Amino acid sequence: MDRLIAMKTFVRVVETSSFSKAAEDMQMPAASASRMVQALEAHLRIKLLNRTTRNVSLTDEGRIYYERCLQVLSEIDDMEAEASGARTSPHGRIKISLPGSIAKSLLIPALPDFYQRYPEIDMELSISDRRVDLVEEGMDCAIRIGPVDDLLLVASRVGEVSMIACAAPAYIVEHGEPKTIKELAAHHAVHYQWSSGARVRPWEFLHNGETELVAMDSRLAVNDADSYISCGLAGLGIIAGYQVILAPHIRTGALREILSGYRRPPVPVSVLYPPNRHVPHKLRVFIAWFGEMFAAAEANARENSEASAEEGTKASTKASTGS
Repeated sequence: MDRLIAMKTFVRVVETSSFSKAAEDMQMPAASASRMVQALEAHLRIKLLNRTTRNVSLTDEGRIYYERCLQVLSEIDDMEAEASGARTSPHGRIKISLPGSIAKSLLIPALPDFYQRYPEIDMELSISDRRVDLVEEGMDCAIRIGPVDDLLLVASRVGEVSMIACAAPAYIVEHGEPKTIKELAAHHAVHYQWSSGARVRPWEFLHNGETELVAMDSRLAVNDADSYISCGLAGLGIIAGYQVILAPHIRTGALREILSGYRRPPVPVSVLYPPNRHVPHKLRVFIAWFGEMFAAAEANARENSEASAEEGTKASTKASTGS
């Protein structure tokens, strides 16, 4: 038995949840893939997989062995790349967990550039606002917004985001634009609920160096990020979101930032990954690329916000002079 090929076959069986699909990827008969994994189990004297007619799943021992296989195979890939001078051509599959807002607004639109640079890297996105266990769910990394409180993971900070309040021009025409936090009492917001029945959190603003909580009046609540922004665009109420996510709508004038002088301090954006002794080349280039892409998006968002504020000032001046 070639243990290296057996390990690669085992990894592909786990990733595809199928012996036949793994065999197709490895360009071997399905029976050969099955025999390869059986020989590996016999050699290790442990059961790696639970097999049924419909499903293949890891045993507890198999999960530990799978994680070690990923590390070993990644190290071998990097060793071969260094030996052949092919450092610029990392390859393999990356499994990434990330929030829907980051995936839809930033990562996915930028993927053509990533694939042009790294055509031999495959990507699997697990899009969810919940925090996953990277090791338990077999993820290579996770993109998270906010302070990192998981000391068992390595955090590579790639930037930061600001939370801003916005309203559609139609809303401002009908209800006016609040200039202070106190004036929010005369306005209503769209609430975003993470899950059904979850308590609605008050909005946070920075006033005189201290955080001030505001319980916003609301006639509408949603639990989907895209729908939440759509509500704001439709003028159904004030919304709050990350500046880098709302930037495209601010740029077109579909939304206008309000209360810019009361913004909360920005929060970090990080790529988290398990503290393995070896970080695969494919993961290193992804983190570097994501940081570069995020920095550009963040700079663009700031420019849009400044331009929007200037336009808002001009509009207010024009309205007050009646010209």
